[in-house]
Amino acid sequence: MFITDSPRKEKVVLQAREWLYLAERLGLNRWLDPHHPFHVFLRETPDPETRDARETLRSKGYMAETTQGERVSLPLHVLDELTTASAAGKACRLTYTCGKRRFEEYLHIACDQVIRLERISGRASGLSIEQTVGGKPLSGSLAGRMKWNSRTPGELPALMMSKKQFDAAMIQADKMDANRLAALLADMTDDEEGSIALARCMKAPLAQGEIRFYANRGERWERQQMQFINNAHMNWLIRFSAKDEEDWMIATPTPRQQFQEILLKWFRQPAEDV
Repeated sequence: MFITDSPRKEKVVLQAREWLYLAERLGLNRWLDPHHPFHVFLRETPDPETRDARETLRSKGYMAETTQGERVSLPLHVLDELTTASAAGKACRLTYTCGKRRFEEYLHIACDQVIRLERISGRASGLSIEQTVGGKPLSGSLAGRMKWNSRTPGELPALMMSKKQFDAAMIQADKMDANRLAALLADMTDDEEGSIALARCMKAPLAQGEIRFYANRGERWERQQMQFINNAHMNWLIRFSAKDEEDWMIATPTPRQQFQEILLKWFRQPAEDV
């Protein structure tokens, strides 16, 4: 389920299929495109209900009978927020783990308004709506939830390697000790010191995951993608080619402040300039 909740405003609980039904009823046609990143997010959301979306919305009082027929009866602030979100030209999807817990967040970015959906495995997913000033508070809160520390030195060199080889190393990491994993990475990067630091992070991460940025290009949504691995001593930001025919990856030690600046720059850029 998704929950929209703002201070002093009524709380509304909706299931994923109810979002799609409302998008159709309200004429939010961009969300009905199966390639829209939010549509994809909703389709991948487990839905415990099996009843028809219209029926469950009526049972919650969000569809009302009038003399002119049935109409949507959501609180005004929710309708305004839905309209703003549907027009957003940028979005961000975060999938990451902290310990044994898995988190998924989806952000609609429209000027200074950010609509954030959070889905946490094993718990009710929540939709919270935040007003930001240039995205700065949001970039800090995201970095905190993703366990970015402030200890990472900024002068360490980046590691370049094959993305396919790194993915294979990630799969094998649990079966190797840190020394063996570091040696494997050093063979790929020719950097023994950096490989030791990366191996230690891979063996005992506080958080790791994937970040996807989306920008609307009219008929399509363009995607940029990166990964990260953080522990108490190091943060690694991992960039790689989006093209299947290319096989490269760059793992960069990234202090928390630098990561927040990367997010802030992306939040502030107009969609057409991303």
